[in-house]
Amino acid sequence: MIGNSWAEKARALDRYRWQVLREGHGWTGSALRFLRDAMIETWYGLIAKWRLASSIESEPCDFLLLQSSSRVILLQRKKSFTAALQSRGHRLIETALPEMHDLLASRQLKRPSYAVPLRYFVYAAHATWLVAKYQPKILLNDRNGSFYSPFLRLALNAEGRLLVQLAHSTTVEASRRLGMNDYDYYFLFGRSSLEALQARKLRFGDTEAVLAGSHMIDESYALPDPDPALKTVLVLGLGPDKEKVSGYQATYVLLRDWSERHPAYQVLVKAHPRSRKEFWGETEHRLPNVRVLPRECTLAQALGMASIVINIMSNAVIEAALSARPVLFVNCGDAQDILSQGRFFGGQIASMEALEQGIQSLEQDYALARQRSAAFAEFHLASGTNGLQHNIHNLERLLAGLPPEAHTERIETTI
Repeated sequence: MIGNSWAEKARALDRYRWQVLREGHGWTGSALRFLRDAMIETWYGLIAKWRLASSIESEPCDFLLLQSSSRVILLQRKKSFTAALQSRGHRLIETALPEMHDLLASRQLKRPSYAVPLRYFVYAAHATWLVAKYQPKILLNDRNGSFYSPFLRLALNAEGRLLVQLAHSTTVEASRRLGMNDYDYYFLFGRSSLEALQARKLRFGDTEAVLAGSHMIDESYALPDPDPALKTVLVLGLGPDKEKVSGYQATYVLLRDWSERHPAYQVLVKAHPRSRKEFWGETEHRLPNVRVLPRECTLAQALGMASIVINIMSNAVIEAALSARPVLFVNCGDAQDILSQGRFFGGQIASMEALEQGIQSLEQDYALARQRSAAFAEFHLASGTNGLQHNIHNLERLLAGLPPEAHTERIETTI
């Protein structure tokens, strides 16, 4: 266990960050990167000491939703979640972690209750400022791997308040950010996320993992049974970073070529919110049976129009499976199948022949394909279509000083 001392927490962070660097670099490379980061953060700490707020006008709330950036707030991904909490009479404020220069310029800093090394002063001072400014009974954190989190937890706990991490996707990927686990409670999507976190060799902090389901899923995904006669394929698009990778680009080309060879099928594309949609926008102009869905079309609405879903490497496949849509796993790249799609959906498809055979097999035994989707959804997602309701219920229990009504397991630090 990491102690409650702010200085001890900072020293543990140094050990953790060193071990993270050593996972990917040799000793010299790790040392140079560690020194570089320490110098930059120490410089920020020096500036922060002279930029402390002279006064803080408080805005007390029940829940403070802390997003990773203001851009994320604009995407309104948690609109249903925030509306549900507010409709039940809770005061919720949504804010974002500012960029470092904005943080320093706006003086969103308060001296921590205990001394911390200068390297971590800006993190501790902003965490202290947030708690003093909003006085949240529960702070809902969205960002993975944030170095603010350990100090937020210390500042909150000192006043009898809680830090809850809300997973915004499964936590099965290998991202090093997911090694940060310093929260009072960690609301996870389901069993696969828990097993992945438990299997990590490097974890910072301890937490009570709660299989709460997804706070972004509600009854809108309890859709009528799909009609195989529709012959409507929904493609779940990739984020902008993945769209630059050659293997994923080849997958897009395969799906475009298949669409051209099979004009009897309508192909709908649900683009990632941050995608520029260049490839599919051009394809839509070329092929009359391809349509890029408007941004306003929700994922649930898109799934309601589909008889088959094609997924490459999107977490949205979980919602697709939850809505009982048969799924094909199509990927021409060599990235790890972190969602275990091949295990449930019959292997990875990477050629025209395999894609045509996969769709034919799926249509020949549509009921079996739907059963596979149900099993996949159960593996990844607790609470099913009641995820939003289940999250709200358990947050209200925490607000009342009661334990969650869900499966919980303790995840301990490895530092």
